[in-house]
Amino acid sequence: MKRHRHRRKAPMLCGTVLCLFLFLILMGLGHFHQKQTGMQTPTPPVLENVVYYAQGDPRWKQDALGDSIYHMGDSGCLVTCLAAALQMQNIHRTALGDDINPKTLNQFFSAHQVYDAEGDLQWYAMEDALQVSTVYLESGNFSVETLENLWKETIYPIACVSGKHGNLHFVLLVGRTEDENWCMDPMHTEPELVPLSQYGNDIASIRYLIEPSSSESKAAD
Repeated sequence: MKRHRHRRKAPMLCGTVLCLFLFLILMGLGHFHQKQTGMQTPTPPVLENVVYYAQGDPRWKQDALGDSIYHMGDSGCLVTCLAAALQMQNIHRTALGDDINPKTLNQFFSAHQVYDAEGDLQWYAMEDALQVSTVYLESGNFSVETLENLWKETIYPIACVSGKHGNLHFVLLVGRTEDENWCMDPMHTEPELVPLSQYGNDIASIRYLIEPSSSESKAAD
């Protein structure tokens, strides 16, 4: 009986060792596949002058966009990018105060009828309310050199990309390291940059703010 029991345990032990061996092989192959296909998430760089805002911040996520049924938390990525861009480009307006953030900017836009009934930002109304100009470039009309020249001038373009479910999403392009563009993503809750490759590096268009010349500039009321 003892010999019989001993012989039955041996296959079970061998089976366990075999499963563990196969598991380690699969883990190694998975790691190798990630290296080969570039699926590893690059480490975010630390860039100066970046202002991080999240559209889902509890301080403003429930705020409505104008008179629409939409709110900052679900549809406020563009306003969030604009708030960060204004801060980073040192564009200040008396009516907005010193602390420009998504909440105060949304309140300002709502009071100045910058949104339509669907909560979409109207660019001409925004330019008039803030007394700024914007430049719009579609895909194919700008290059990496275009972006780098803008960053040298401390201008940060807002990029229109395709979100996870195919809907439009806006991120703020802030810099580049080697072959990776980096952005401040309003959907990202941590104060760190997100690689544009997360959105397939596919930019439909960019738009950036320009401060009018001193002779034309005036504080928004």
